[in-house]
Amino acid sequence: MKFCPNVACSHRQRTGTPAEYDVERPDCADCGAALMDGPAYYAAPSSDTAARPFPPGLSSRIGVTVVALAIAIAGPRLLLLPQIETGTRLPEISLNQRNVFSVGLSPILTAALFVELVAWIVPSLRPLRHAGPEGREKLGRAAILLGMVLTLFQAYAIARFQSLLDPGASQLDIIGSLLAGTSLLVLLATWVTRRGLGNGFALLYLVPELVTQGELLHAVLSGVLPDGPPTSAEMARIFAIPALLAGTTFACARWPTRRDEGVLVGASGAEPYRQGAGPRGANPPPLRLPASGIAPALIPAGLAVLLWRLSTVGLIPYNAGALYFETDGAPLVIRLVLTAALVLVFGWGFQAPTAREALWRRVREYSPDSRPLEEGDSEVLAALRRSILPLCVFVILPLLVDVGPGASLYLVPLLTMLVLDLVAEVRARMRIEGELVSVWPEHRVFAADMVAAALRSEGIPVLLRGVLYRTMARFAHPFVPIEVMVPASRAEDATRIVRQIMLGELPPAEVRTDEPAPPAKKKKRKKKPAEDAATA
Repeated sequence: MKFCPNVACSHRQRTGTPAEYDVERPDCADCGAALMDGPAYYAAPSSDTAARPFPPGLSSRIGVTVVALAIAIAGPRLLLLPQIETGTRLPEISLNQRNVFSVGLSPILTAALFVELVAWIVPSLRPLRHAGPEGREKLGRAAILLGMVLTLFQAYAIARFQSLLDPGASQLDIIGSLLAGTSLLVLLATWVTRRGLGNGFALLYLVPELVTQGELLHAVLSGVLPDGPPTSAEMARIFAIPALLAGTTFACARWPTRRDEGVLVGASGAEPYRQGAGPRGANPPPLRLPASGIAPALIPAGLAVLLWRLSTVGLIPYNAGALYFETDGAPLVIRLVLTAALVLVFGWGFQAPTAREALWRRVREYSPDSRPLEEGDSEVLAALRRSILPLCVFVILPLLVDVGPGASLYLVPLLTMLVLDLVAEVRARMRIEGELVSVWPEHRVFAADMVAAALRSEGIPVLLRGVLYRTMARFAHPFVPIEVMVPASRAEDATRIVRQIMLGELPPAEVRTDEPAPPAKKKKRKKKPAEDAATA
């Protein structure tokens, strides 16, 4: 019998009792601390003030993230394009749109989505999407290359427009400055992903946009705009709607966690041995909400923009395009019905029962004691039904406000998931001993959860970095994968297990050292023939 002596262990924090083990293993499956011999009542009480010190690498990661965000936020307000005179600019042209970061990360993110679509359509490229680090690296290089080409075209358009405003401006200098600004953002995002907290592309994409929305909201509340300050009812909506969006997103993120805790801990609230670390195998993870991601809410908004553009060029009647923008009556019903239908389509595609069954079959081949997956489609259909209401909330609430973060369909939900992922990563780095390293990038949420369940059944602590953000974004943001992270000391074992489950690789052949080595064969010496009779 062994127990975990770490008072800051996540198992002790959750259940109030130390984790006990009756299997031969050197460290705790929850925090990685070295186990001690004896039953759990030998352990120090949970009220002991001794706790694990602050990890030394965590402070540097926080510093890297803060520095990168500071550059991304302050850069557009400090670094103007060359030969820009602030006194001669037109009043309707914002200074923030005439800086070296004007292009931003949008071309890179658009290129990543395009490459992902091509890899999904072309059969020869489809295996690269789930081929692990090697396949994702090839797709990533293609996305960066295509993104820089798109950046060049967009920079050229901005330079041509700038030359009309300032005839003395050099187009070549402006293009070079815009390319340098986007390249710097890509380097910062990569730096944060490797040396900081969270995914750098998601951080540098959402946080600067949140700051921009905050500045616009401050201008509205100050009464700087011609419409004057908002009324009390308008201010209540401006602040209440983002809170409701964040609350709905938080409820989606917590639903599978509460269910998973109920399965693992049970009604008693404590467990005598670490579930999944012994011969009982892995438990099938529940599906996360929303099962379809936020794409079903974004497509109706994109359809509205398309109808407006078609009406402006005369392809459809203007009244038909304007009708879709109404926030009550039949247009709102059409949006909600379209959103519900898309939830079913996207959710079924992202949670294909056949793909889940095939992957869990590999998990059970590796760990035969794992519990079987529920037969039929009942679990998937239940997740789809629970996803319709949050997506309808994401569609309705932004229609009630015109300014602020709540006016965006995606900003508050994605930002809420990003913050929850950052909190989970900080807590994991505080509780798990050793540096966490990424062993596998995965884009399917159910696949990442199944791999994590298999690793935990082997006693390997796991952090699914970015799993909540990926649950909300799904296919729309392929630049944010789920990173399966484990302690560096267990990285080799974790990589072998993951590749065996995800790629179907055969386990290495066992080499028995207890068998005696075969005896060496003695070579017979050949007698040299006698040269003559006297010598013989």
